[in-house]
Amino acid sequence: MRRALGILFFVGPFIAGAVAASSARHDLRLIAMAVVATSAAWLLRPSAKAGAGRIALTFAAAAVAAVGTAIVAGARAPFGVIAVAAVVAGFATVAAVLLSTARGSPTGSSVGQPNER
Repeated sequence: MRRALGILFFVGPFIAGAVAASSARHDLRLIAMAVVATSAAWLLRPSAKAGAGRIALTFAAAAVAAVGTAIVAGARAPFGVIAVAAVVAGFATVAAVLLSTARGSPTGSSVGQPNER
């Protein structure tokens, strides 16, 4: 369930960007913001056991990267840029947290498998 939610949070901004890109205006800014925010979140990659400070730092870095991308791409409305960047960064951070948890192998039992030592 955690992996499925992580994948949904990961692809959400890209689907929204694809809808915006396929509209009559062919606006690629949302896809660019999604790529940059997701890249920033994955570079910092907090785990599910990370503290709130590390997750907040990841969110802030992804949001600042998304705002910078939107401004470079020509966005002008400050509230719109910040609101969209916050949503994209939120999705990217949640996806990074949910998908970065590695499932450990069970210990102490190797039923049905030969021991390799």
